[in-house]
Amino acid sequence: MLVGVWQALSAAGLVADYLLPGPGKVVSALWRISLDGTLVTHLTPTLFASAAGWVCGGLLATALAALVAEFRWVERSMLVHLLALQAIPKVSLAPLVFLWAGFDIGGKVILVTLICFFPVFANALAGFRSVDAGLMDLMRASGASRWHTWLHVKLPATLPSLFAGLEVSVAFALIGCVVMEFVGATRGLGFVIQDASSTYDLPLSFAAIIVLGLIGVAGNALLRRARGRLLPWESRGRRASSQGATGG
Repeated sequence: MLVGVWQALSAAGLVADYLLPGPGKVVSALWRISLDGTLVTHLTPTLFASAAGWVCGGLLATALAALVAEFRWVERSMLVHLLALQAIPKVSLAPLVFLWAGFDIGGKVILVTLICFFPVFANALAGFRSVDAGLMDLMRASGASRWHTWLHVKLPATLPSLFAGLEVSVAFALIGCVVMEFVGATRGLGFVIQDASSTYDLPLSFAAIIVLGLIGVAGNALLRRARGRLLPWESRGRRASSQGATGG
């Protein structure tokens, strides 16, 4: 419906092409950069920096959330500082990151890591703190070690919340990477959008934006697939609830 309305506005001439090009022109621009290699040239650094920063941010956030939830002294010494750092808009750090890390891919990875850290950290910490108290009592009564309890009880119980944070951070990773490419990169989809906008090549800008959207959709689809593999009890629970509702 959205594309239909978009096409109708363009065909009727209600919106000028230099403000909103028609879908056909955007598809044509996307096809053109796919054939001449421009898409691959600029997609690769954006995809790599986003994925690397997302992985680094997710691993760091999960590790710190586990430490904060497991040890009271870590919570007392670090949680306040982490919450204070969370209040800083990460996009505002982009110029500083470029000064410190340069215009190469390292700066993009650093900013993406910072942006992805807090959604994963907040969800993981909530997951670690919501473990069933009865299961914890059972593990203590059976003499299980702290590591065994964490690995077999706390981590599986936290996975649903952790995956929720990882899914949210996929979009944040792309945002952080594109912002860094706006600031001073010479390669990447963010650079393509900025450069095309400065020359009023809006079909190319829209084409790059569509590619970013497709990357986000693909990333979330892969995460949902991994979630189904790692959390099979969720699928069984949904099927059981569906069958119960149908039977009722």
